[in-house]
Order: sequence, then C-alpha cells, then structure tokens
Amino acid sequence: MNNSRLVRGALLVALALALQSLRLVLPMPQMLSTFIIGTLVHMMLVLTLQLSGLKTALLLAFLLPLTAYVQGQVLLPLLIPVIWLGNFVFVLLVRWFMGRRKLSLLMPPLAKAIVMLLAAWVVVSFLALPNPALRKTVMFAMSVPQLLTAVAGILLAKQVKKRLCQFN
Repeated sequence: MNNSRLVRGALLVALALALQSLRLVLPMPQMLSTFIIGTLVHMMLVLTLQLSGLKTALLLAFLLPLTAYVQGQVLLPLLIPVIWLGNFVFVLLVRWFMGRRKLSLLMPPLAKAIVMLLAAWVVVSFLALPNPALRKTVMFAMSVPQLLTAVAGILLAKQVKKRLCQFN
C-alpha cells in the first residue's frame, strides 16, 4: 500500500468516526439520529471501500461498532459481533456487486439487514432477555433501520463520489 493510499484511508476512517460522533454534539431525537448517522456511516463504508480499498473498509467496519458501544448506542456488548458481521457482509457485497446498479443498491443492504436480524435473534435468545420491550427494540434496531440507512448510504456515496471526481 503506497503512502497516499494509506493517508487517504486514515483520513476516511477518521472522518467516519467523527461523523458517527455527531450524535454527541448535535442533540437529535433518537430515531432521527439513527437514520442520519446510519446513512452517513454507510456512506463512509462505501466511500472507504471505493477510495481506499477492501482492507481499510473492513477495518472501518470493525471500528464503527466499537465506537458506537463506547458512545452508548449499542445496548448490549454481545451485539458488537452482530454489527461487525453485518458490516463485513455489507462491505463485501458492495464490492461484489459494484457496477451492477440495481443489485448493488438492493443486495448489500438486504443481506446486511437479514444477517443482523438473524444474529441478533440468536443473541437475544441466548441472553433470554426478560423485558419484551428491550427484545423488540434490539430486533428492530438490527433490521429496518439497517436496511434503510444502508440504501440511503449507498445513494449518498454515489453522489459524493461523483462530486469528488469533479476535482480530479
């Protein structure tokens, strides 16, 4: 990996972590924060993959859930591997379907949401959470918002990349 690509990757990771931390400085309702930050995070996963490569994107996919947990956005530590798995699937499928417009917009978000929902169900079942509201909250957080923010993040990444290419 050459120096410019390494620096670009480091800057993209730093920017993604800063964007994820917006919720700490901009007070927003939880649901709005989830959709805005989630879209920005997915955008950064896609841009990092496209501009810096797979290794850097997978590193970012690993770091994001850790940061979210430290910020108090992940309720249970056992959900961190669930999010890792979902992010890895997302990044790998974005790469796999790159260049196939409709499939690249549908398959990575759908696969991520399904993988996260199933993995979260395993965690919730294993923990036998007594609070039904907490179970529903976890299951919802690991499914619908992931799907919607992943689609929005892919679309936003395409627009941002188009703008960035104008400067080359």
